[in-house]
Amino acid sequence: MNKISAVLYRLALLPSSVYERLGINTAQLSLILRYKLIMDDRYPNSFQQARSASRKKNISNATFGTMIMAFLMGLIYIVFFITGRDLLTHLTFFFSAYLFMLASMLISDFTSVLIDVRDNQIILPAPVNDRTVVTAKLLHIMVHLSRLVIPMCLPSLVMVFIQYGAWDSIAFLLLIVLASVLSIFLINSLYLLVLKFTTPSKFKSFIAWFQIGFAVLLYMSYQLVPRIADMEVFQQFSITEVPYAVLLPSYWFAGAQLFLTGIDMLHTWYWFLLTVGTTVFSTILVIRWLAPAFNSKLSLISGSGGDADSGQVAVISRRRKGIGDWYASIFTTAPLEKAAFLFSWKWTARSREFKLRVYPTMGYVAVWMGLTIFRKIGNVATDDPSVQNLSAFIALLYFSAFVLINAIFQVNYSEQYRAAWIFFSAPVEKPGPIITGSYKSMLCKFYLPAAIILAVFGMAWYGPGVIPNLLLGLSNELVICSLLVTLGKKKLPASLPSANKVRSGAFLRGFFILLISGTVAGIHFLLHRFTAVVLLLFVLSVIANWLLLNQLRETKWAEVKVE
Repeated sequence: MNKISAVLYRLALLPSSVYERLGINTAQLSLILRYKLIMDDRYPNSFQQARSASRKKNISNATFGTMIMAFLMGLIYIVFFITGRDLLTHLTFFFSAYLFMLASMLISDFTSVLIDVRDNQIILPAPVNDRTVVTAKLLHIMVHLSRLVIPMCLPSLVMVFIQYGAWDSIAFLLLIVLASVLSIFLINSLYLLVLKFTTPSKFKSFIAWFQIGFAVLLYMSYQLVPRIADMEVFQQFSITEVPYAVLLPSYWFAGAQLFLTGIDMLHTWYWFLLTVGTTVFSTILVIRWLAPAFNSKLSLISGSGGDADSGQVAVISRRRKGIGDWYASIFTTAPLEKAAFLFSWKWTARSREFKLRVYPTMGYVAVWMGLTIFRKIGNVATDDPSVQNLSAFIALLYFSAFVLINAIFQVNYSEQYRAAWIFFSAPVEKPGPIITGSYKSMLCKFYLPAAIILAVFGMAWYGPGVIPNLLLGLSNELVICSLLVTLGKKKLPASLPSANKVRSGAFLRGFFILLISGTVAGIHFLLHRFTAVVLLLFVLSVIANWLLLNQLRETKWAEVKVE
């Protein structure tokens, strides 16, 4: 275990006497937590995987890097201390953002730690009670989060120390700890509530969709907040003007800070009692009464891949059969290509891993489409003479293809990549039809809907005259995607391990794609007023697509990348 984890490990075990009173075996708790942290040091978490090009990188160094990133994120929280005209407003904004971000990180990034079904096979058969197992799990999460929480809150802590003094910063630190504990136990309770009313399979889908929604929400906030923010209004705002603000836990924490620092002890003592009481009660509630239910639900999750779940998947498959087969019958020409089309279509619909990697991009494009539409409406409302300018629409045409680019790249990677042996063992003369079938499947699933939306939007706002530019833009993006597949290393769908997608050249590849799309979009915009030229380029683009697909269909086994 690295030095940071060792320090946090000792701090987590300090209240051993409290643990014993709650019926927890402290010796077993210490052993379980120690080995969980040792295993963490051997396998990088999701933050470290995103920053390293190899799983063999020193994890301790990666931990320091993660903490530096969290510190940079924490600098943003300083903004809340200049928002509003009083300390209660500053602190309410801070704790609102902190509780939301922490709870979201728990769900989006630490679900694999909280819902760790390996405990069922390794720990539960041993004579260890449920309270010890759950407490070890929760302390494990707290150590994980501490690596992010400490550097994330450090800038705000320093800000409070400079503005208000040492005692205020100590009280602020205490409330951060209480807020962290409250978030952990509330999310734990939420998981149990969701599991009570859903099946384990639906629970996994719930987590996946939340992760996708959280990523899209962050991007939408990044795009919208600068457009609607008015600092003069924010600086004159006071949270006391909102009568329902007292229902927010963040308001309780802000009031508790005023009580601890003696600023307004007469009117804030009940917020302090409510803050401490809620945190302590939720902790005891989860450890004493919800722990047995939690472990029993974990056993259902670990067994959710059995026959019952398989039967459910078969039913879902029969219900959803239709649109994929219809697309396959239209866009594929050979039985092998059709089989690859349907395989990729159904696999991407069932793989949560694929959805987490691709669906956020769809959200980003949807947000940008929405902003473009609203900007267009604003231009119409103000009679802006640039209303006929197609620059934003052309940029939207080329940007929308990033969903398809991401999909055709990610469809090749899977946690169950060893199942791809079926492609190599089948009597297939050449793998070209498999690759084109998979590519066409991604095209129909992730680009065709965007193309239809763009066509409707373009026709509604610019009229029939936009059709030539619309067709050229859509066709050009298909040429770019076809070039990426044809000129790059050929890969079969779901045939490579997920670890292989983290490469040191990922940034250069993304920059290269962005450069090509931007260059083509720029040339298109310069020529968009010359309809005859646009139509000629569209014909040439269609021919290029046809030639590239034919070349891709002739791919030989020697050109295919394997593990």
